Amino acid sequence: MGHAPLMYERNFGPWDSHQNPLQKCLDKVEESDIFLLFIKDKGGTFYPAYDRTITHLEYIQAARLNKTILVFVESGVKHSYFSQVKPVMERIADNHMEKTGGYPKAAEFVTALQAASGIPPHIDPYVWFFIDDLVKKGIYFEELSLGVSIHWKEYFSDLLRRGVLLLPLERTFDAYMKQIQAYEEFHQFIDHCAGAFQTASQEGTIQFLAALMDKLKGGIVRHHYGNLFAEDIGTFQNCSALTIYERSGNRLNLAFVTGAITSEPYYEIDNEQSYVSITAQRANTEQLFFREEKQMLYLTVKCRDRILTCHFLADSSWNTGKFVSFRDDILYAIMDQNPMILEFARKMIGGMRL
Repeated sequence: MGHAPLMYERNFGPWDSHQNPLQKCLDKVEESDIFLLFIKDKGGTFYPAYDRTITHLEYIQAARLNKTILVFVESGVKHSYFSQVKPVMERIADNHMEKTGGYPKAAEFVTALQAASGIPPHIDPYVWFFIDDLVKKGIYFEELSLGVSIHWKEYFSDLLRRGVLLLPLERTFDAYMKQIQAYEEFHQFIDHCAGAFQTASQEGTIQFLAALMDKLKGGIVRHHYGNLFAEDIGTFQNCSALTIYERSGNRLNLAFVTGAITSEPYYEIDNEQSYVSITAQRANTEQLFFREEKQMLYLTVKCRDRILTCHFLADSSWNTGKFVSFRDDILYAIMDQNPMILEFARKMIGGMRL
């Protein structure tokens, strides 16, 4: 059928000795047309620097490059995960988040699973983390029964009929295009705000905020595995609302609001339930919050004695656990998508006469 299997143990192994074996495996995934993943009782070599095994990193590489992926899980392992291990992992995650406020890393999951009772001891604990990651991403996997042959011709015949798309990566070109687009959008924003800059009136401020909301873009959240690659985690939409609160004594009073939202007229500075008050108390300029019942991300920006809050609707895959795990990646995505505009807005709002 014109396809030859690439297997580390068989035909590309640790040769040459001067080449990084992890990078070599990832390069082979990039060269491939189809990625076959078989999961039984071994998780693969764990790389602490990336908090993943080499097999897991190979899968992520295949997924991010839009390779055709077929996943097979041994029937006993699959049954044990859903009947025994999945509830244990949920408890581990809940306990960890309650104690630390963050979602457990892979290594922390493995340590906790090693100490847990009622889990098959002959299976590498990382296998459960790997399967759990596939389930959360909605990946379909076939059940693999030992001694029962797989009808490969049927699989590959169907794949070849549909075709396998190989998309070349033009990273440098994309980076330049992104910079050009950012400059163009920034200049459009400045032109749009020209009228607002000519007056210090309330009308001018409203015009400025409307232009700002219109230009704050949504995008894709990516998690970077060191310098290896980045995995798409989720998306968020364009900004849907803005508020500005201004400090007066021990209160933060609502100064302006843009967008279809209902905002409180003020917050006490020590209100630990208010994102605005929390931001005012912290040293960092930007903070990020998430409200699961609204699927809303809230970027708060400290502008001297004022707090700007930007509302971004997150896609349906986001929940509190996922947000806690990838908070830094989301913040980076928002700031990277709107770098010059947000910095300009912070300086303008901090110096405006409202």
